[in-house]
Amino acid sequence: MQVRKGKYGTKIWASATDTEMWAMRPGSVWPCSTLRQKRVFVEMDSKGDLVDLIINSGRGSQEVDGHELDAFIKDALRRKK
Repeated sequence: MQVRKGKYGTKIWASATDTEMWAMRPGSVWPCSTLRQKRVFVEMDSKGDLVDLIINSGRGSQEVDGHELDAFIKDALRRKK
């Protein structure tokens, strides 16, 4: 997983392996994960508002659970510190 924080915002790239490991990690499993085994790109502005979300390079459904996406983003940002 890659997280890049810049002056104007933050970008997160996660591979299918990254989302699989995140969804199935011990102690915090998401059994009905909508992100699991999907490639994810998230872009946020400097205030932390979502600017862009792309799932599997835009192919197929782009819908994901909002609570899960929020948890994923928070975990990714924590790992970056």
